Amino acid sequence: MNANKSIFQGLLYIVLGIVFVVFAVEQVNDSGWTILAYVIMAMAAIDFVTGARFIFIALFNRKK
Repeated sequence: MNANKSIFQGLLYIVLGIVFVVFAVEQVNDSGWTILAYVIMAMAAIDFVTGARFIFIALFNRKK
């Protein structure tokens, strides 16, 4: 995979993680800490980790 494409994909995952965090905050403000809020936050955490992994791997492979 192209390094620029990996960086772009990583940024998309991070943006998706931000969107999930916003949804989770709205969910908590509306009805408190329900199981849905925890699930949304878990999805956001997975997206952040995946996005960071794509970016770091792309930058590491670019230096080679």
